[in-house]
Amino acid sequence: MKRYQQFLLFWLVNSAILFLANLFFPQAVTLGNSILAMYQAVILSGFYWSLIIWYLEPVLKDMQVPQKDNTSMMLAYLSVNFATVWLLARMSFLTGVGIASFVYALGIAVVANFAQYMVWQYTQKKGK
Repeated sequence: MKRYQQFLLFWLVNSAILFLANLFFPQAVTLGNSILAMYQAVILSGFYWSLIIWYLEPVLKDMQVPQKDNTSMMLAYLSVNFATVWLLARMSFLTGVGIASFVYALGIAVVANFAQYMVWQYTQKKGK
């Protein structure tokens, strides 16, 4: 049950980060297109993003990345967050998210990395 709560919290946080990025940087981050409304783009893109992050831990175990080391885990999550945000923006016809530059994608990934770490800490403490 804890794992599903973590997924839902990731989904909520990632969607909120996309919405806030659009709110603070409307000239660089756009939500919605001719197919998807703004709220649909936020929900759908947050779901895709959370799904990728949710499956990252088993993939890292298979790749034998040391998971006890916080630095390697944070770098792995940062790189996956950056790649995911960038791919969401590159597939804007499907996701409804557009980003003007990779710098904004990197900034969103850094903020998301911190927020996801906080969610992870919250769910770990709640589970104990």
